[in-house]
Amino acid sequence: MKKLNLLSMIFSVAAVTALIFVAACTKEGPKGDPGEDGIDGTDGTATCGVCHDNSETVETAIGQWEHSKHGFGGTNFENRTTCAPCHTSQGFKEALALDSSATAVAVQNPASINCYTCHKIHDTYSASDWELRVTAPDAFWLTGETVDLGKANLCLKCHQPRISYQIPDVTNPEGTYEVTSSRFGPHHGPQGTSLNGLAFYMVGSGYMNSSHAGIENACITCHMASPIGYVAGGHSWIMEDEEEGLNTAGCLECHTADEAEQLKEELNAEIEASMTELGTLLATAGILNPTAVNAVPGTYTNKVAGAYWNFISIVEDKSGGVHNPKFIKKIIENSIASLE
Repeated sequence: MKKLNLLSMIFSVAAVTALIFVAACTKEGPKGDPGEDGIDGTDGTATCGVCHDNSETVETAIGQWEHSKHGFGGTNFENRTTCAPCHTSQGFKEALALDSSATAVAVQNPASINCYTCHKIHDTYSASDWELRVTAPDAFWLTGETVDLGKANLCLKCHQPRISYQIPDVTNPEGTYEVTSSRFGPHHGPQGTSLNGLAFYMVGSGYMNSSHAGIENACITCHMASPIGYVAGGHSWIMEDEEEGLNTAGCLECHTADEAEQLKEELNAEIEASMTELGTLLATAGILNPTAVNAVPGTYTNKVAGAYWNFISIVEDKSGGVHNPKFIKKIIENSIASLE
């Protein structure tokens, strides 16, 4: 035990001696420059408040969007290369980057059309995140024609006929046209061309567009007018709710609310009657399946296939003629005359 204590004492003395030696040999240099205070960094969340403030703007837009057909996301499984640009958010942005009507490959984990689709959300984390991804006019895929609808140029990127089928040749009415699919026609969203009287089988004469074709920002003005809660207007893009009725907020520059409702009701009834007449003729010609309201594959004359093209374009427009009343009335009238 004494031997152990002696060793401990020797080690302790050696350690103290070493410290004294180091201290004695170390010289203290001159004092350094204290320097300047650094510049504070930018708060990482400083720009978030541009959008995510206490006005609840984002919350309101999302609530409306969730009631929209875009928000349902019911067709975002259509992620194939030719479908993805209009049915998925990622596909829409990719097709824009490629300046194409198709993506390079099928979109994986597809998202429905959402805020990121139409706006530059989180591109810069500034007020420019609200900017639309499309502002300039672009040619329609099927016809190559161009119209400028201001902010609604964004809508036209998808709300136009697809290129799967060509419009029958109106200059050769008795020529033949092969309908190869029950889905023959412009597909489900030709509102952009209907509004402008384009991409139809233009049989006969007397065509003119209605004043709706000249509304500034077109689709935006009417479909995104001052909203009724979450059920119509705003980012729901819905024009009419079953309980609240027609959202006339976008009509008031030209019509009173009562007048707008009456004109729509009368026009819809007139279009329904004339479309029933045209549909009967097409069913008799064999090209229309009246039960499923789609085409019967087969070989037809251009005038029959063209009249069907007009018929299904109006069905898929889904406005009952409201988008372009004068033009739609005349296209139905001339299509009926061509078949009689």
